[in-house]
Amino acid sequence: MSGLLLGAGLRAADWIAHLLPRRAAYALADLAGLSWYRLAPARRAVVAANLARVSAATGRPTSGPAFDRLVRRAFVEHARYYLEVLRLPHDSTEQIGEMVTTEDWERWQAVLQEGAVIATLHLGNPEPYGSYLAAHGVHTVLPLEEIRPKALFEFLLARRATGRGVDSIPVSKARRPMIEALRTGGVVAIAADRDLNGSGVPMQLFGAESRMPTGPATLALMTGRPLLAAAVRRVGQERFVGRAWQVEAPVTGDRKADAAALTQAVARRFEEAIGANPEQWFGAFQPIWTDGAEPPHG
Repeated sequence: MSGLLLGAGLRAADWIAHLLPRRAAYALADLAGLSWYRLAPARRAVVAANLARVSAATGRPTSGPAFDRLVRRAFVEHARYYLEVLRLPHDSTEQIGEMVTTEDWERWQAVLQEGAVIATLHLGNPEPYGSYLAAHGVHTVLPLEEIRPKALFEFLLARRATGRGVDSIPVSKARRPMIEALRTGGVVAIAADRDLNGSGVPMQLFGAESRMPTGPATLALMTGRPLLAAAVRRVGQERFVGRAWQVEAPVTGDRKADAAALTQAVARRFEEAIGANPEQWFGAFQPIWTDGAEPPHG
């Protein structure tokens, strides 16, 4: 029964998000984000602790009114992400692609069309970028975390852009499609700022120890394809800007050590992307650091 109720609620949310005019839909999302901020003190504490760490490392206030506004804005931006997850699948690949611009696209287009691994992060909304690539003739494979409850995962999977130049695949079934895509000039995009299954390696992120998955780096080393770090920030209602960096590190032949070095290089680029728009980093809604220390305040 709970699964049926969840499914009905998700379908209703999908219907409302689709039918509302864009401006009204975003206004509703903003209201939901502010309500979430006020009504979820435990989640607010997690976000505040994570953003205090980023703020301390980037010279921002870690307490007071400006910091409170940053945390509050994070809830609004995350609510906007959920709205876009519902709205964008109703548009065509070309329509979604037109919502995105990419810095230095002429440079990256040639790299991507030969096949590449992209390490993305939970910032802004990375999902429209797959449609942007598809609209430019680049096939993309997206391995997806198999979240629970199952009804929610199936709902989200059905609304990804699968079959329109982007193949969204449960991570447990993604190994062969990822390798095949890279061998045939496609792109594999993997979220890499959170260690979801506990197998990541220790990394320094904003001056403290975190853990990050080495999957993107390992895949790039195994297939010989270039590794890119990328972020897609929100710059307006259904408007996004993508940025990419090619990631390199000395190769020693020790694949485990090489993957760790490449992942640390990815972390440096993630710091740059998060530091520019910390309020859009929805990775901050989950525990990130492993040192157990309280971030500085003041």
